[in-house]
Amino acid sequence: MSQVLYDAPGPRARRLNHVLTVVGVALFAAVVAVVVWRLNGAGQFTPSKWNPFAYTDIQRALFGAWWRTMTVALMAIALSIVLGAVLASLRLSSAKALRWVAYGMIQLFRAPPVLLLMFWFFYAGNGNIPIYWCGVLGLTIYNGAFIAEILRAGVEALPKGQKEAGLAIGLTEGQVLWTIQLPQAVRSMLPSLVSQIVVILKDTALIYIVGFTELLRWGTQLGSQYFNLIPAMIVIAVVYVGTNMVIAGVAKVIERRMTRKTATKTAAVQVYDATAV
Repeated sequence: MSQVLYDAPGPRARRLNHVLTVVGVALFAAVVAVVVWRLNGAGQFTPSKWNPFAYTDIQRALFGAWWRTMTVALMAIALSIVLGAVLASLRLSSAKALRWVAYGMIQLFRAPPVLLLMFWFFYAGNGNIPIYWCGVLGLTIYNGAFIAEILRAGVEALPKGQKEAGLAIGLTEGQVLWTIQLPQAVRSMLPSLVSQIVVILKDTALIYIVGFTELLRWGTQLGSQYFNLIPAMIVIAVVYVGTNMVIAGVAKVIERRMTRKTATKTAAVQVYDATAV
């Protein structure tokens, strides 16, 4: 039986893929060229609009705004992973009541827009909850529900024999889940987890609506002050893209290390079995 989801493309399919790739790149380049041409015609690339970014104070302020954004994102990512792991464990529990409670919480958390959750903490706290935590808690609840479903899917995709083997050697269901299944689910679902982490990072831009000065809000203020809103937004976009690329690179490194460790353990077990025989 085939172990792949689809057959390898033949020569004709590969040629078609190459043609579609070339056409797609050409269309994208044409769109970028038109946008650059229109912006240049509107005077958005004149040196006077870009000179502020050469000022040391502006660069320090840009780094400070980026760091404030990262503090929100990192805290929300950490709490979302913890919340997602807890909800996923409840969804996979043998107790029906716990499964239904977790299911209801996940549906409730991921249904409303994340901005609505931020406003809920903002107004429900009557100003007693700092704006920082309004954003972090809103992002945590919303994305924790999605991470829970990602982890649940990863666990359910594992062979059933792993759970049975863990129970057979005396482990409880919780021990099997947290020590055997969830680590493998994280490794197998790492691309989906990275995508959700990128979503958290991008959604931090919504906090400026409730008054937190993060990267996007700082960029709009700078653009209003120096009348260079479009250049400021371009710089902010480059910063976001660069940060996301770093996150993706770190995830690839982690994935390679986890794969290498798994391969080393497997080879060690095979050697032990061979010597035992």
